[in-house]
Amino acid sequence: MSAPTDEELMARVCADDATAFALLVRRYESSLFNYLRRFLQDAADAEDIFQEAFLKVHTHRHKFRLDAPFKPWLYRIATNLAKDRLRYRNRRRMLSIFSAHPSTPEVSLADSIPAPGPGPDAQVEATETAERLEVAVARLPEKHRAVFLMARYEEMPYAAIAETLNIPEGTVKSRMNTAVKMLLEALKEA
Repeated sequence: MSAPTDEELMARVCADDATAFALLVRRYESSLFNYLRRFLQDAADAEDIFQEAFLKVHTHRHKFRLDAPFKPWLYRIATNLAKDRLRYRNRRRMLSIFSAHPSTPEVSLADSIPAPGPGPDAQVEATETAERLEVAVARLPEKHRAVFLMARYEEMPYAAIAETLNIPEGTVKSRMNTAVKMLLEALKEA
């Protein structure tokens, strides 16, 4: 028997099925957390927002349209919460202890890029490029960073991103194009 779809699970959640809710949380545990970690550049904040997002899913379950796809709805909730967290951070001007110390054992964008050929020079160059890319992605404006991360790391189609962010698909394409240009420019300058 095939696994139930997200939408089938959400219909069960709407009927107060706790098991279905737990399955949805587990299903998105890795992908949503990684999206949030990249978006927020902080694992602790990503974990908090992940939990807040699913709390909102649960508390607002009766607002979910059963004829709509679940993933864009979930990512819209998570992205809005993440943007709120960034605004809060900017007001408070706090630095993460995780980003301040390079020996923190958390996985970074650089760690997710496959190792290059066997030469140590190539490995050093790839690591430096990955670090520059990670910094460049973090410096993208929020609206471009969200589109870039959803498209490249979450492999969401443009239509789903448009639905998630409540913007036209053409705007998604434009923001993606701008993000790629900004990243290429940032990598040239570094």
